[in-house]
Amino acid sequence: MEAQLTKPKSSLDLSGFLKKYGTLIGLILLCLVFSILSPKFFSYSNALTILRQISMLMIISTGLTVVMITKKIDLSIGYVASAIGVLLGALIVDAGMPIIPAVVIALLIGAVIGLINGFFVAYMGIPDFIATLGIGFLVAGLNQAYTHGHPISGFPEIFGIFGSWYMFGIPISIFIMAVFILIIHVFLYKTRNGRYIHAIGSNEEATMLSGVNTKRNLMLSFIVCSVGAALTAVVLTSHMAGASPTAGESMLLDAIAVVFLGGTAFRNGEPNLGGTFVGALIIGVLVNGLTLLNVPYYYQDVTKGILIILAVSITSLQRIRKA
Repeated sequence: MEAQLTKPKSSLDLSGFLKKYGTLIGLILLCLVFSILSPKFFSYSNALTILRQISMLMIISTGLTVVMITKKIDLSIGYVASAIGVLLGALIVDAGMPIIPAVVIALLIGAVIGLINGFFVAYMGIPDFIATLGIGFLVAGLNQAYTHGHPISGFPEIFGIFGSWYMFGIPISIFIMAVFILIIHVFLYKTRNGRYIHAIGSNEEATMLSGVNTKRNLMLSFIVCSVGAALTAVVLTSHMAGASPTAGESMLLDAIAVVFLGGTAFRNGEPNLGGTFVGALIIGVLVNGLTLLNVPYYYQDVTKGILIILAVSITSLQRIRKA
């Protein structure tokens, strides 16, 4: 009888475990390192600080995850977050509109921008990075035309409820983040449209041939993404107590990094909500820990750049091996 050369089952199990949970293990190790280097890191108050700091990043990254599941990307979200903040300033400060109607209008405008992005990508066939970048520049231009580059201040104190106030000793922004994640989780994993969005990412042509309206569901993913950017703007503007015309632009690269980092966790290179949350925690822990150690901000950017390169490389390798 010929001997068959096979890897021991234990080594296969270990390899699979590391592929699935390696990013989570990395997060735990990162927390341990900062706990040793800074006694202030491992505390309840600092944990709340990290969660508060990543709440806006996680909201915008959750929306981006929905689009990236379809193998597309939305490069307008940073510009949209900035513009929606200015829109809130125009409605609440300049026009004197009550807060709740202004927030509802802001979210609806975010949905409209997502619909336009989705229409150009799904129905016009324009490449996603070109269409969304073009819409982003358009939104940014209108934003600057209205503000002339100047921030809007003078929001009523109660507007701080979304980004600065606490409930039960916990920042309300954390509750907003948790509710949004829960809603998107239900949408992605418990609804028909969510299953269609996953199917588009797996094989768009086969999904279309099976009778699914792929264009409509692809457009829906962009709508969800832009609503996430608009909600981020609400929390960010509330936290800052003002609307800066460039406040959200830097969040685009961080959100991309978070989703790519998350793609290395749990699902072998595929974007997923659980992984996105781990990715946001890695970024949050990294920035918080380096700040506690008084590391200059430019080295923080260098570290995030290295993380992005590593995440993209690992994700690419996982997809190649899976193929």
